[in-house]
Formats: sequence, C-alpha cells, structure tokens
Amino acid sequence: MYMNEVREFDLTYNDLFRAPDREGAIVSVRVHRKVKAVLEDLAKKEGLDGVSELVRYLIAGYLLGKYNIERPRERVLVEPIVLTVNVQKGSNAVVDDVEMDLAAEEVSVVIRDVEDYVKKVRAGVIPRNPEIAMKLGKKLAKALKTAKRLGMEEEYMKLMRLKAQLALLE
Repeated sequence: MYMNEVREFDLTYNDLFRAPDREGAIVSVRVHRKVKAVLEDLAKKEGLDGVSELVRYLIAGYLLGKYNIERPRERVLVEPIVLTVNVQKGSNAVVDDVEMDLAAEEVSVVIRDVEDYVKKVRAGVIPRNPEIAMKLGKKLAKALKTAKRLGMEEEYMKLMRLKAQLALLE
C-alpha cells in the first residue's frame, strides 16, 4: 500500500536529503521555545547547519521507515591508473630532517582528511558538499606540490588517487 503512494509522488532516496532552491518548498512548524532550544542544541551537537537541516533529516528518517524506501546501491568506482609520476628527487634546495618531518606530517593529515570525507560520503553518512570538496581539493593540491618537491613517491601516488576520487564525488 505504501509503495504505491511513494510511486505516486515519485519520491526517491536522494530527494529526502536535499533542499533545492528553485524546486524546494518551505515547511513551517510552530513549536514551543523550549522545543526550539532543544532542536538547536541537537543540531549543533550533530554538526548540522541548523534546525532546518535537522528537521529535514528527521522527516527523511520517518519517510524511509514508513515507505520502505531503499537506499541506492553504492557505485563501484574504478581506481584511476596513473602512468607516469615525475618526482624530482635531487632538487637544488637543501631540505633538513625537521622540514621533511613537518612536510610528511602535513601530507599525512591531508590524506587522512580526504580519505575520511570520501569514505563518509560514499557511506551516506554525510551529504556531498561542494564547499568542503573545494577546500579539500585546495589542500590536496598543496600537499601534491609538497610531496612532489620532497620526493615522497608513495604519498604522491595516494594523493593522486584521492584527487581522482574527490573529482568523481563533485
């Protein structure tokens, strides 16, 4: 019975978690001030943009359970093949151990952040966010430059792979 109602509205899983500007509709609900304060606090704790996003997720969760809407199957992304890596090992600049350690730490932090974001988006834990992807892309480009300059071949290859994955998510 419920599936027919969902088909009537042409409701999909992805529609539940987005609020397009032009196609979207505003839903207003009047609640007690205390309830609003609790919702604001909960949204803040969950890392959401506000009560609107929290309510959108609550509604989505209800509709998922009510109409048995299936989550789309995860697409299988093929790892890109990088044919040539041009890493300059013998640069003219002298790099001391401290600078190398700092650069390695900086690159590993970027790798961890991008891997974490890609993993969470693929799992559906967080929605795709072009602003976050753009910021991570800038950090990734800087880390690529550092890894190439310092001859960090393994990190460079990881960063190239992550760059391609991030581009597929945008």
